[in-house]
Amino acid sequence: MKIFWRRFIMKKVSLLIFAVSIIATGCAGTQYRDASKDKGSMDWGPREIKTTVNKMVASLYDYLKNGWGQAALIKTQRIKNDTAEHIDTRMLADEIVTQLIQMRIEFIDDSYTKEAIDEMAKGMTGLIDPDSAIPTGNLKSPNFFLFGNISENTRYVDGDKVQYLVVHMKMKELKTGLIRWQDRQEIFKATPTDRYGR
Repeated sequence: MKIFWRRFIMKKVSLLIFAVSIIATGCAGTQYRDASKDKGSMDWGPREIKTTVNKMVASLYDYLKNGWGQAALIKTQRIKNDTAEHIDTRMLADEIVTQLIQMRIEFIDDSYTKEAIDEMAKGMTGLIDPDSAIPTGNLKSPNFFLFGNISENTRYVDGDKVQYLVVHMKMKELKTGLIRWQDRQEIFKATPTDRYGR
């Protein structure tokens, strides 16, 4: 009889623990946070992205409006990641471009140029309504390439991982090959490695 009651109680306790774990899991949903209030971590994250984007956008916009003073058509090239960690450089470039476009700076995207040319060719066959056919001779070429790289120097000092990251951005004029604009964003941070089990 004792064995029966012991098994019965154990089953009830197991069911209770299972139910509590399910409820706890259901209550611990995704929490959204303000990226601007991110405190930073050992890895590249929202704080580094926002700091870099804000610096580069302000600097490049100032050059284009007050230094260059002419029409600029920019095409983004690769931002090279020369660090040991994963950094989504496409996101970094997209954030810079998005903010500059909102400030009326123009960018060239030729990722669908072939498709556009195909549509123009179709319009010249006579099969397309002339009012909706895409005219030829209006595609724009960039006069600048925007590109960059991220490099780092990492060392361990007194149990801290000390990182010195530098983001370089450059804008080259295609006609002359001259670097017309360049800036950098330095990120220096120290993180206790015992927080990450390293």
